[in-house]
Amino acid sequence: MFMPNDVYAWDDKRIRILWSNQQAIFWIDIDDDYALPQIASKSDFEHFMARRELLSIADPYIKFSMTSPKKGSKAEAVQEKAWDAIGLVIKAEPDIYQRKTRGKLFNQVLEQSGATKQTVYRWLRRYWQFGMCKNALSGRYELCGGPGKPKKFEYKRNGRRRTRSPGEGVPVTEQIKSLFRIVIEKCLLNQGKYEFDYAYNQLLIAYGVKLPCEPEELIDVPTERQFSYFYKKEYTSIEVTRKREGEINYLKDHRPVLSTSTAEVPGPGYLYQIDATIADVYLVSELNREEIIGRPTLYFVVDVFSRAIVGIYIGLENPSWIAAMEALSASMADKVEYCAQFDIDITSDMWPMQGLPENLIGDKGEILGRHVEVLSKAFHVDIQNTPSFRADWKGSVERYFRTTQTKMKPFVEGYVTKDPIGKKRHGNDYRQDGILTLKEFTKMMIKIVLFYNNEHVISTYDIDSGIPKNLPANPLTLWNWGIEYRTGLLRRPDSKLVNVNLLPHTTATITEHGLKLFGCYYSCKEALDWGWFEGNYRGPKSVTVAYDLYTTNTIYLRPSDSYADFIPANLTARSRAFANMTMWELWTTRDEQNTAAATSKLKARSGSVNLVNDLEQIADEAKSKQPKYTKAEKAQRAKGISDNKSNERQYERDKKSANNDQMSNESIATVTSIHGAKTTQKSFKLPTRLKDLLKEDDLDE
Repeated sequence: MFMPNDVYAWDDKRIRILWSNQQAIFWIDIDDDYALPQIASKSDFEHFMARRELLSIADPYIKFSMTSPKKGSKAEAVQEKAWDAIGLVIKAEPDIYQRKTRGKLFNQVLEQSGATKQTVYRWLRRYWQFGMCKNALSGRYELCGGPGKPKKFEYKRNGRRRTRSPGEGVPVTEQIKSLFRIVIEKCLLNQGKYEFDYAYNQLLIAYGVKLPCEPEELIDVPTERQFSYFYKKEYTSIEVTRKREGEINYLKDHRPVLSTSTAEVPGPGYLYQIDATIADVYLVSELNREEIIGRPTLYFVVDVFSRAIVGIYIGLENPSWIAAMEALSASMADKVEYCAQFDIDITSDMWPMQGLPENLIGDKGEILGRHVEVLSKAFHVDIQNTPSFRADWKGSVERYFRTTQTKMKPFVEGYVTKDPIGKKRHGNDYRQDGILTLKEFTKMMIKIVLFYNNEHVISTYDIDSGIPKNLPANPLTLWNWGIEYRTGLLRRPDSKLVNVNLLPHTTATITEHGLKLFGCYYSCKEALDWGWFEGNYRGPKSVTVAYDLYTTNTIYLRPSDSYADFIPANLTARSRAFANMTMWELWTTRDEQNTAAATSKLKARSGSVNLVNDLEQIADEAKSKQPKYTKAEKAQRAKGISDNKSNERQYERDKKSANNDQMSNESIATVTSIHGAKTTQKSFKLPTRLKDLLKEDDLDE
């Protein structure tokens, strides 16, 4: 199936599919600066594909289309101006791709925007070639200048002119760069750890400044700023640390320590509705069926054209973006694999709905924030929010909550009724009747969804004039007919790319032990290569990361503003105690630890206060026992310290020996010989002349 935005290699060119139906395909050469949409027969493309003359390839401009311009930048202004001009005409498909009908649309744009014909063509060509999304219209200022290419200055110094300092300065030529390198390697890249000021002074001497130096001689010399810029640009922090600390000290002290309604939709995938409700049934725990866990949250994602349920979420999370993200992820997932998780075997033709829509409508409490920006700008999903108390704006999905649960009611217990609990005599408490676990309830709902998609006929479906009158108003039938005969509007981005961008994002701190998030540490090879965890790292101290609420084992590093860039980072051994947890469990554990730490801190402080008091008492007691001396007597006391120490040591030995003798006498038992023989008691007393045994001198050194 040829879908919009798919990229193919065809002979020596690369093309992008703009629009397709059963008979024709519109495409454009993405590398031709003067390209315009071309039309081809779908059968011809299938023939080329079979002969391998047409090969599917990765989108070469995915990173550009996934990167939004910075707020308030000129690139954003260019994007908004272009989008305001062509935003409406690009939806006139396929008229905008045909030369005969494109002229009228062009005149409309020219009158409204005031732009020239060449400018409008450039905007449209950029939109078609670079990804068919709003980001494709951003100003490409990254191509200006010579990024990454060093500039050469032979006769004039780069930078602004001096306004206060005299002179013009000197350009940093290759000869001066060589001098910079010699001085840096001699003075800064060694274990002498000389200061930068010393190295700059040596540079001036090597440059030829006369000694003794006069201020006038320092006007036209390489400046300290030029020298510092070259040093920081040419030498990385890892290289500097290895040279200044030495390999042994580097490895020991500085290495990383990481142990919408049908009348308004042209076909499938044009508009999805998403909404949530609390299911009218009480469930029990899978771990212990005696425990009631309450009512689950039920999310449906419905395609408005076909009324097919394309994705569901059933869980215990409250209605929020987290649960909505799970439902959207399910709408993109392979339904065969999804159903297999609940022991249900289906074929792909039973639930073929897969992909992102062109428009998504939901409640503003959930469809808000950064995640919506990702869907809107990067994946070209137009987000619509319903006003408060206007559930009729999502009538299709709202109706499914009622019909599916009504279908389920005869087969479950613990179903919520209108009768108030405990208000009537002999009234039944339906909460105590629940028998289904979450998995069993999910299996039941999947079966109901499969029935409605495959077998149910929608009696109230308002058939469009182009739909055959004998076509059954069944969701699956309408979906398949729409995919074949109506424009296909579904997008097929990489599922992992979508899932990561829909995750919650926050900021992690860069530390010597790894990326710190919620008290846990993470690492990845790329961060190690960038030297983020080095002891002398001087770069940014924080980075944006995405985290999965259902696991602490992996987070996703976002090193740039592009939605296409993400790097998995894993939990380090330092945080192994928090492995295989959910983020909710982690937050609970950290909260308990912080509470215990606060209590321990009070205990430690009280112990510290008591210690100070005890030490002061000992010191005061010793001070009270110390005799007073005159100045001459104090001088005399400093003599004979060695003899005093020897005498005091002998005193300690004698005292310990006497204590040992006393303990030995107390432990001797009375023994009576059987044969009346007299026994002599052998003495195990240690000799007092330990000095002879140890062969030590009389005087201490």
